[in-house]
Amino acid sequence: MEKKSIDGIMLTKYYCAYIEDYGIAVLSDLHIGYEEVMAQKGLLLPKLQKLRILKILETIFNNLKPEKILIDGDFKHEFSRNMRQEWNEIIEIINYIKERAELIVIRGNHDNYLKNILLKYNIPLHKYIKIGKYVFAHGDKKIDYDGFLIMGHEHPSIKIRDFSGGIITIPSYIFNDKILVLPSPSLYSSGSDILNGEILSPLLIDEKIDDFQAIGIDDRIGLMELGRVGDIRSL
Repeated sequence: MEKKSIDGIMLTKYYCAYIEDYGIAVLSDLHIGYEEVMAQKGLLLPKLQKLRILKILETIFNNLKPEKILIDGDFKHEFSRNMRQEWNEIIEIINYIKERAELIVIRGNHDNYLKNILLKYNIPLHKYIKIGKYVFAHGDKKIDYDGFLIMGHEHPSIKIRDFSGGIITIPSYIFNDKILVLPSPSLYSSGSDILNGEILSPLLIDEKIDDFQAIGIDDRIGLMELGRVGDIRSL
């Protein structure tokens, strides 16, 4: 399955939600520069994150043709400064997007100093934004909002364990009738184990996650309707 619609929002296998009425494709938690941060800690990873994001964006533009790309927080990874790889890769991605669409950026908890890069393009860094009935916020902080919330921060995933102890991690959209939580397209972030109760966002603390629906993403298969979180947990 390539697409699934909920409340005027098209969920796609491209790690983005597409709101056709406004021509907006929404992604979250790109964490550009992750490899450089890990290298400074002694863990050398292939520099694939930027290439993966550009490939995903290319697919989004080819298939959805959005007028706007909205990054719903955590565009970058390093908290404390703008690192060289991170700065260069973010500029490359911004240029790629701006040649094709308007770019809207929401501030995430990793986005310290991102404003320094965005100022070069006169792109504001929003705490959150409302477009029509849709509210876009990263999800790391409590906000008062009126509308349907589209957020990131959680990197939700469904982790399925087999009898031998093996684990399959499935990046997933999770949603109810008022909130959609986006998966992360990052290669290096397996995400919060929703079945194990790993909830990070203060915007989800009072929500009954067992009643959320989960739709997983597999890069080969596409979207997978996994069902109600509580029902998956009981399997």
